[in-house]
Amino acid sequence: MRLAPGLGTVVADGQGFTLYRFDQDTARPSASTCVAECAATWPPVVVDPEGALDLQGVEQSDVGMVQRPDGTSQLTIGGWPVYRYAADSAPGQTGGQGVGGTWFAVTPDGSKAG
Repeated sequence: MRLAPGLGTVVADGQGFTLYRFDQDTARPSASTCVAECAATWPPVVVDPEGALDLQGVEQSDVGMVQRPDGTSQLTIGGWPVYRYAADSAPGQTGGQGVGGTWFAVTPDGSKAG
């Protein structure tokens, strides 16, 4: 979790890269729709389905996972599947914010940043 200028508090991965949510996904029930070319630009945050999920600054009740169409497990926050943005080349960047009017940095409760 970190403070992003103009966006407020957003969730970052362990390397400091901003995490994003996609409006075409769903949170209840959790479903990931970004596959193929989409997933090349927006790599899903894949997790070990047997591992412990603990994100600093995020309520444990808001952390989960969903099975992707390819069978991998993807991290969810507030039910929303989360992704990185391939064009963010350094920690702290937020270049994915607002892309296509459907991609937004994710807040600790799964809401859209900004």
